[in-house]
Formats: sequence, structure tokens, C-alpha cells
Amino acid sequence: MDRQTVEDVHWLLENWGAPESLDLAVALELLSLDFIDHKVRRLAVRRLDCLSNDEVLKYLLQLVQTKPDLSLCRSHAQSKRIGHFFFWYVRSEVLGCLFFRQRMAVLLEAYLLGCGHGMLDTLRQQVLFINFSLLQHIPKILSWVKIWTLCDVSRWSSPEEALWFMLNVLILKCVLVFQLEKCKIMASKKKPLWLEFCPAPSPTSTAPVGVIFKHGDDLRQDMLVIQTLVLMDSIWQDKSLDLNLIPYGCIATGHNIGMIETVRDAVTIAAIQKSRGGSAGAFKEDALFDWLKSKCPLQEITVETFVKSCAGYCVATYVLGIGDRHNDNIMITDKGNLFHIDFGHILGNWKRVLGVNRERVPFVLTPDFLYIMGRVKHRNSLYFDHFQVRQDICMQAYLSLRSQSHLLITLFSIMLLTGMRELSSAEDMRYLREVLQEGKSEEQARAHFLEQVHVCIKQGWQVQTNWWIHILMGIK
Repeated sequence: MDRQTVEDVHWLLENWGAPESLDLAVALELLSLDFIDHKVRRLAVRRLDCLSNDEVLKYLLQLVQTKPDLSLCRSHAQSKRIGHFFFWYVRSEVLGCLFFRQRMAVLLEAYLLGCGHGMLDTLRQQVLFINFSLLQHIPKILSWVKIWTLCDVSRWSSPEEALWFMLNVLILKCVLVFQLEKCKIMASKKKPLWLEFCPAPSPTSTAPVGVIFKHGDDLRQDMLVIQTLVLMDSIWQDKSLDLNLIPYGCIATGHNIGMIETVRDAVTIAAIQKSRGGSAGAFKEDALFDWLKSKCPLQEITVETFVKSCAGYCVATYVLGIGDRHNDNIMITDKGNLFHIDFGHILGNWKRVLGVNRERVPFVLTPDFLYIMGRVKHRNSLYFDHFQVRQDICMQAYLSLRSQSHLLITLFSIMLLTGMRELSSAEDMRYLREVLQEGKSEEQARAHFLEQVHVCIKQGWQVQTNWWIHILMGIK
């Protein structure tokens, strides 16, 4: 409130020197609602102007939430890739965020007026695909088709044939050829659609494309988690840690509606367990190992991939407090790459059944995972030691993220006003601060994380029981 002091600080900011000397986490924090002075925020934008396009994409989700005229740095505005994601990020906020809808609409209009005719045509085609194809109504259409085909069997031989007709009418105008035999309604609560199609022929790729189309879930939370996984991977790569994360594509296209990329040659842990004994497969420690052995003859390479990816997702899911980790939300490729999906519960906001917390361990490290690493009957192995003790990849991954705790906490803090169900107050940030051991020494942090590993190993049977119940309920 002292004018002279404000002028002095403004002078210091104008003469800051090289903007890249400003810590990136601090620059992002200066764009939050806690800092409204335009010259303070201008310093943050100068720092962001030093980033490459790939680096801007890492933080674009947060930049959209900051003051609109600063959301996209001018030097990056001409990138088509950034423009694509920027358009959909802002559009989903226009359709889904009650508090800032008008502000976001103005920002979106300003971008569309200046993005150029080529980009405008591309975005128009994308919107037409979402809207004209009536994808958001397909679940209702499918129900109607099933009823209709029961009444008029002579017209269509099956509901699938009727669906094929509708997809031709609705979607083939967008130059997509659906592989109907692979399209299905998934069994989860919101009945998402699994769609596979061949894109129009192009010089780059003609490989089939698979997407899951979801209606009824706020995919912005999934986008935030996946964005954070990408950032975590880059932090680990800087430390020469390659933990084989698979941050698949996910984008919200409107209010509680969007698309998720499918991962090729991957199945759920539940599917593997069911194929090896039904619900009892959840207790078979060698079920996952036998499946991997049948898929890949190069067992040593496969196990190494599994150990690294398991370590990466153990640390990532613990730090982000990801819940609902049943065996249908964990997948594995036939090359041994483990990965997690469906991030509807984060920051320790875990599911409860009759008031009892469904999550019994900090992260998933079950006996069948340990069996692949060679830990049988509590006897350690080289791979398990690599995971936990000797070369310490889990601990290295955890401490690497802890060294960037300011950045991670800032990224989540900026998203507090988006209206996400599990990220809506400062209290939600307490989980991140606790798991990253903010204010504690590195030795204390090491002991803390090692204790979490021991809890997971000791209580792994409880996870197996939970998975057994999940398969049993699915069978029913």
C-alpha cells in the first residue's frame, strides 16, 4: 500500500536481467491469483517466453487457468500443436466451468480471430466430428437400437448391424471407417464406448486408431494427472531414470465428455487373473508371470521393463494419492510394461464402502508383482533388490520428485478454481505436502518412503482380497 515501495519494486522487476534466471516454479506461482500486479505477472511471462514449444505444452493446462491475456505467450501462439490443445482446453472450460465461462469465451474468441484460416478449418473439422457425429448420444442410440431390433428383426439381423448403419450415416462423413467388430460398450459404471477405426489414408500412418469415448466424467482431472505423469517422466529422465511410463492421450471436449487414447497390446490385470482361474486368479501369485512368459520369450528384458514401470507407477500413484486401484484399473502390455488408468480419485480422496476406506495400502505392490521380480516366499532376488534396496530405483524416483515439490504443488494450486471435484480447496493440497515430506530432511523422507514400501509388501494380501471381490462382483 506504499506507492514509493511499489515503484521501487517495479524498477527492480524491470531490471531483473536474464528472465531465464527466474525459477520456473516461481514464475508459474506469480501467475496465480495471489499476484495481481501486472508488472509482477509480466516478469513471469518473460520467463515463460524462454521455454520451447514442448516445454510450454507441459504447463499449458495451468496457463489456461491464469489471467487470459497471459495464457499463451506470443512467441508460441503460432504453433499448431499448442493451438490445438489450447483450443480444446479453453473450450472445455467454456462448457464446464460456471465461474469463468464468460472470461474463457472471450479468450477463445480472441484466439480464433487470430489463429489463421488453416488452423480455423482444422479446428472446425474437429468440432464437427464431435458434434455432427453425435458421439455423446451413442450410448442412448445403442439402447434404442437394441429395443428397435427386438421389435423389427426382419430389418436388421443384429443390433451391431443397426449400429454399423448409424455409424456410416453419422460418422463416415468425417472420413472414418469404423471397425465395428472391435467397437463395444465397456462394462464400467458410466458405460464408455470403445471405438476403433481406420483413419483416412495418409503418407505418415494408416494404423488403426482406438479411443474410449466417455460421457459423464470430468476428464479434466484425468488430463491433470496425465500431464503430471509426463512432467514426472521428464524429471526422471533428467536424472537418467527411464521408468517406462505410458502417459496415454486424454482430452476433454466439453462438459463431462471427452476421449481417451487406447494403448495397443495391453490388457487389464483382472483379465489375466480371470483367464487363470476366475475370481480365484486374484490369489495366484504366478498368474501374471505365466502370462508374461507366454507373451514374450525374452524374459530378462520383459522383467526389467516390468520392474522399472512398476517402480515408476508405485511412486507416481503414491505422490498423487491415486485411489480406486482395483485390477481393472491397472494394465500391462505384452512386453511387460505396467501402467495405471482411470484417475477419478486423487490426492488421497479414496473410495469408501460403508464408511470403510477401500484403499488399504499407500500404493499397489502385490505378491504377484513381487513374484515377477523373483521374490518368492519372502526371499529377495536381484530384481527385487534393484527395485527396493541396492540400486534403489524407487527411492531415486521418489527423491527426484521431492526435489521438485515446489513445482508440483504450484501446478496443482493453480488448478484449484477449475471446479474439479477432488481439487477444490487448499485442504486438498495438504496431501501433496505430506507425501513429499515438505519441511523434513532427506533422511526423514527416505525413512518415510521406505516405510510405505514395507507396508505395501506386508499388506499385499488385502489388495488381493479386494481384487478377488472386484472380479467376483464383475462375474455376477
